[in-house]
Amino acid sequence: MPSDTPVRLRINLAAATVQGVPRPPGAEHPDAIIMSTTEAQLSQQKKHKADIMAKRAMETGLAPGKNIFMQGFMMYMSGSSINIWSMMVVGHAFYNPIKALLSIDEAFARYASADSEIDLTLPKLAFIGCNAAMLALALWKLNTMRLLPITAADWTSFLVDKVDVESSGVPLTL
Repeated sequence: MPSDTPVRLRINLAAATVQGVPRPPGAEHPDAIIMSTTEAQLSQQKKHKADIMAKRAMETGLAPGKNIFMQGFMMYMSGSSINIWSMMVVGHAFYNPIKALLSIDEAFARYASADSEIDLTLPKLAFIGCNAAMLALALWKLNTMRLLPITAADWTSFLVDKVDVESSGVPLTL
C-alpha cells in the first residue's frame, strides 16, 4: 500500500563525479573558487569603466544631433505662413537649444566625477555644435517666413530724411 506522503529525491551533484568527464562550464568546485584581484586587474577594470563612461559622454554630446532632421521636417511641414502653429514650432526650436546650452554642465555632471579622468572637451564641443545646428535651423525657418530683417528695405524706417539747406526758385510778379 502506497504512503500518503510524497517521496523526495535528493542528489548531491557536487559529490557525483564521473572519471574522465570534465565538469560543465560554470560548475567549478566550491573549494577551487578563490576571490583575488590584483592591481593590474583593478587598473584594467578602472580603465574599462572610464572607456564606457567616455562612450556614454560622447553619446550625450551627440544626442541633440539626432533631433535635427525631425525638427527640420516639423518646420517644413508647418509652412512658411505666419500662424500660431509655425510660431510655436519656431519658438521651441529656439528655446530648447538655448536651454540646453545654458545647462551643459548639468548634462555632463555624471561624467565629471572626481575619481574619473575622462576628457569631456570633445563631447561638450559636439553638444554645442549640435545645438548650434538646431539654432541655425530655426534661423532658416525665420528666413523662410520672411521675419529676419536681412534686406535694405527692412531698415528703411531708420533712414533719416534729408533736410534742404538751400532752395531756389523763380520769383513771380503779380
